[in-house]
Amino acid sequence: MSKLFLELVTNEGIAFSGQVDKVTAKGGLGEFTILPSHADFMSTLLSGNLVVTAEGEPKKYSLTGGFVEVSDNKVTILADSIE
Repeated sequence: MSKLFLELVTNEGIAFSGQVDKVTAKGGLGEFTILPSHADFMSTLLSGNLVVTAEGEPKKYSLTGGFVEVSDNKVTILADSIE
């Protein structure tokens, strides 16, 4: 199965960087899931849970708004804070 490369970036630096199976977040138009080979796009992110699944294990993060960019199986999330 192909993977995504994810970077979670805050004002303090990179909170996470690595290969993942999928990313689920909440944008202005509702919740969405990014899978490998997803179409390129950008979106705002609403404050709330971000679920990152790697090796079949979901991990929840709490983020306070931000942006997501998807391009060529790379997902970059810029957020004010991630816990």
